[in-house]
Amino acid sequence: MRRLAVALSVAVLALGATLAGSVAPAEAASPGWIVTCTYTRSLTQDPIVAPGPTGRSHSHDFVGNRTTGSTSSYATMRRGASSCGTKADNASYWMPSLFRGNSQVKPAGSYAGRSTRQRSYYRADNLKPGTKIEPFPADLRVVAGNAKARNAAENPALGKEIYWGCSENSTGKLTAPPASCGTGIISLHVGFPNCWNGKLTHKNDTANLRYPSSGVCPTGFTRALPRLIQRFEYPVGPKTGSVWLASGATFTAHADFWNTWDQAALTRLVKRCLTGNVSCGKDPA
Repeated sequence: MRRLAVALSVAVLALGATLAGSVAPAEAASPGWIVTCTYTRSLTQDPIVAPGPTGRSHSHDFVGNRTTGSTSSYATMRRGASSCGTKADNASYWMPSLFRGNSQVKPAGSYAGRSTRQRSYYRADNLKPGTKIEPFPADLRVVAGNAKARNAAENPALGKEIYWGCSENSTGKLTAPPASCGTGIISLHVGFPNCWNGKLTHKNDTANLRYPSSGVCPTGFTRALPRLIQRFEYPVGPKTGSVWLASGATFTAHADFWNTWDQAALTRLVKRCLTGNVSCGKDPA
């Protein structure tokens, strides 16, 4: 009987460990949702900052919409296939390419058996409870961060809305990549402003958005949108080494977002997850 009791105890503990391992991480338990998207390609193009047939720019890494390019239109983007887990997410997300020495480190692959994760977080946690949140307007195009910064001070969101870290979130919000990560994977987070003045240019709407302050949108930018945070991960190895971005030093970190979601699906998710204050997890249908 004693042996049976011990065996049962071991079995219960094992089952408990299995169930604990299946619990979603805390990051997925916040109100809102997460979309996972795979890297699609790198292009010396930027459809927002340098659109058109001759719109060359520094290199960017793209995830999400597979057709994004400098000559893309809202119509072509809506028809494009997506690399995201939520197929209604036809949006495009991109950041400047990362290099170490003369070699590009793409936001893809793995290190020591741990895969990189390219994610977009849709939250409302920088707004006061009860704030009315509306979906991003169709065809909104916005850039977060200053690609032309000459120093860290000229990219004021650095270390706040824009920050570097390790993939296991072992660091704070760093203004530069960590020297080493236990996982061999560094991460870059870029949070977008989500207070809108209601104007839509169908070109570059960056000037029409601001970050909230103490949970409140500033005067003239009172229409609250979802908080979007892009996260890119790079398998650089245990020692980061000397890395830089196609836009320049690592303090030029920035990212772009072009809203070409299925607008009806986006509206439903905003209502269900953000207005309803519910965690909709990863890659909701």
